[in-house]
Amino acid sequence: MQTTSENVQNLLREQTIALLEAIAQALTESAQDDRRRLRELANDLRSMFYIVAVIGEFNAGKSTFINALLEDDLLPMGITPTTEFIELIRYALTPERKPTIQEGGQIRVWGHPNTGSEGVAIVDTPGTSSIFAKHDLTAQDFLHRSDLVLFVMSAKRAFADTERLYLDLAKNYGKKIVIIINQIDLLEDSEQQEVRRFVQRQIKETLGIEPLLFAVSAKQARQGQDGNISTVRAHLRGVFASRSLLQQKLDSQLVMAERTLEKHLQATQQNLDVVQLDTVRVKDIQTELERNAQLLNVQLQETHLEITKTLESLRQRGHEFIRSRLSVGRILRIPNREQVQNEFKEVVVGNALQTVGTTTSEYVKSVVDNSRAYWQGVIDRLNQIKELLDQELSGPDAASFAEQRANLEKAIRIAQTELETYSTGKAISEMRDSFEANMNGFTVSVLATVGGVLALAGTIAVEGAASLLVGASVLVVAVATPVAVIGGVAAVRYFNRVQRDTHTELDRRVDQLQLSFTSTLNSLTETEQQRLRAYAVQVLKPIFTKLELLTSKYRTQYLQLEGFQKTLQQLQMSLRSE
Repeated sequence: MQTTSENVQNLLREQTIALLEAIAQALTESAQDDRRRLRELANDLRSMFYIVAVIGEFNAGKSTFINALLEDDLLPMGITPTTEFIELIRYALTPERKPTIQEGGQIRVWGHPNTGSEGVAIVDTPGTSSIFAKHDLTAQDFLHRSDLVLFVMSAKRAFADTERLYLDLAKNYGKKIVIIINQIDLLEDSEQQEVRRFVQRQIKETLGIEPLLFAVSAKQARQGQDGNISTVRAHLRGVFASRSLLQQKLDSQLVMAERTLEKHLQATQQNLDVVQLDTVRVKDIQTELERNAQLLNVQLQETHLEITKTLESLRQRGHEFIRSRLSVGRILRIPNREQVQNEFKEVVVGNALQTVGTTTSEYVKSVVDNSRAYWQGVIDRLNQIKELLDQELSGPDAASFAEQRANLEKAIRIAQTELETYSTGKAISEMRDSFEANMNGFTVSVLATVGGVLALAGTIAVEGAASLLVGASVLVVAVATPVAVIGGVAAVRYFNRVQRDTHTELDRRVDQLQLSFTSTLNSLTETEQQRLRAYAVQVLKPIFTKLELLTSKYRTQYLQLEGFQKTLQQLQMSLRSE
């Protein structure tokens, strides 16, 4: 009949099995190795063997050491790597010298009454660093299933690189470790002490642990001498008797599960950090896209104001010129047409059109330069995000990161295409040509109008008084040939009307010029803003959406693993209270 304590322990075992299975199920598909290990731990709890794993290099005398513990030549021994399988010696009332094959041909199961206690299984693993690479992998792959590790080293070649690797793996798994320095019969007494101190120092310095250490001679033990094997047996009996084997196995499996959870919690947090950092960076790019679009409006308004100011000044000078130079009082003095036109260009036009051209060119150049720098910045920042993702391509969620990496590469290609549109200076050149044509057209048309007025004044001066047949437009009138002279008063009246029309024509030409510059700059600005906003919506938004999904996924995954961790800690507390 089971005691209350046994009932509690069996309940804890079932709960631990359920937890191990739940953790394995929750891990991602890319964590296949850890999923398999956790399920193997659950199966080991069902079969209830307390596993003492013997690990060591192929010529360290592991099989001889196990036979010495059993006080029986059960396992084959030799100087070559004789163990190809996992050799599991379970407790049995009588020796079982013909092994059975289990777990797909990987494990040979033997039986013997001297395993140390009922429920204890001693496992001989293939020698590490053997001539068969698969032996090394087999030994490494079984290590997580052990509850106690006896690490056997040769006294003649203690603490090799492979031994350091296996000890580090056992430590990371949270396994209890005992060091066995075998073959001390090959050393003098002084050398034995030196080897002990060397191994202890190396393990402490490189691994930060101080496991119990025994120096033995398994060969002497099999030859009828003790070889210090009795001290190892005594220690194992003490371990087995210290607590129930179920408690110890539960403790071992929970520690292994705890380490596995810690690893995946850390990996999930790292993934979450990467994705959240990427999300922040993509948001920053989106925010800067909109800020850059708004900044274009500010720059555009400033440019418009500067152009308006310059053209308004030109307009005022033009009206003053028309009033002062082309008045009725001066019509009897036949003006020199070329002289007046030159004076108009100098006094009225001056450097106004050059100023407008410079202002617009500077704005265009600023837009182009800023856009070039901006798109290069976008490319640089997207590349930084991609580099972070590249670091995760071999991690637990490689597929998700690879998909996101492809999205980023597409975004970078589009940004590079945008950047290339500014590389040739074509935009600036085309805009300058357009502005220059507008300015030249304005100057020619206004001078033609002034010339027409001068021609009319000359006609009035020669004929005395006239009535002119006017065309439909001011430009036609400006170049029209007088057809009749009717009288001075009528001519003067007509001249005054033409002068007023000249003021109107000047206004129209200035307004037309301003509209031309304004519409061109507005079009350029709108195109830039559309490019920026379209990139944010069509390219960055899908990336941001994917990042949000990944963030949600990793946060959910982290909370789930954290929940398992709390359950595990509760089981550990319950186990310690037993």
